[in-house]
Amino acid sequence: MQFMANVLVTGATGLLGSSLYPLLRERGYQITRVGHTKICDMNTDLVNYQQTARALDQVKPEVIVNLVALTNVDRCETHPQEAYLLNVKPVENLCAWIQASGQPCHLIQISTDQVYDGTGPHAEGELTIRNHYAMSKLAGELAAAAVPRTILRTNFVGRSLCEGRSSFTDWLHSALRSNKPITVFDDLMFSPLAIGTLCDCIERSIVERPNGVFNLGSSDGMSKADFAFAFAAITGLPTSNLRRSKASAVVTFAARRPTDMRMQCGRFEARMGLKLPQLIEEIHMLAHDYL
Repeated sequence: MQFMANVLVTGATGLLGSSLYPLLRERGYQITRVGHTKICDMNTDLVNYQQTARALDQVKPEVIVNLVALTNVDRCETHPQEAYLLNVKPVENLCAWIQASGQPCHLIQISTDQVYDGTGPHAEGELTIRNHYAMSKLAGELAAAAVPRTILRTNFVGRSLCEGRSSFTDWLHSALRSNKPITVFDDLMFSPLAIGTLCDCIERSIVERPNGVFNLGSSDGMSKADFAFAFAAITGLPTSNLRRSKASAVVTFAARRPTDMRMQCGRFEARMGLKLPQLIEEIHMLAHDYL
């Protein structure tokens, strides 16, 4: 049966994988976790094709969910070779195995909303590349185009289950509780999903296996400043430590950041026959994890 598919998840112990794995396991999938920690089922260097092919020959997955990525935007900017090795080369090796194996295997490639900038929300064809991170993730998408694939451009918020890694909302919640002064930006726009909603959508993609590139986010979006104030209000935390400002005026990064990453997600909604939630609905849902 389709819902019992044999699924291999790369980067399974990262920020997203730590939430996706238990959800898929609970729903009856046969899951193989590939990563670099002891709790993974296989420790495989996906930059090395021979290691990749040996692991996949052993598992023979029907679906591969690729979560391997270097997501530190500034490190990608200062170490472009490392960005290539982690954001592109594993995709090339996974696709090479799918092509060589001769057996049906669908790739779900997790990409990023940072391939967009300018006034949003953006459709899938409206690309604006501002940094090496976005370029390397786009190159990964292009590599994935060699095989049957679902490419999901996304962003997510919510409590981290990954030991040693905090999410944006973890950081925000900690600052609000400790009354630590932080600056939140009015000019950075995004449309993320709660991590639980994103995991549901990935699971649905495993079942449906749509081919192509899809934006996957909340149906509207807001600035990161508005997000922070809404999150504080819903969790009942004071906002006296929050200061609104513009990132363009006060922040200097190694990598240039896009200012408007909001996405049009109608293609995913139409293909899957669903309605994605508004961001305020997602904030209400994820706030329960912190309450």
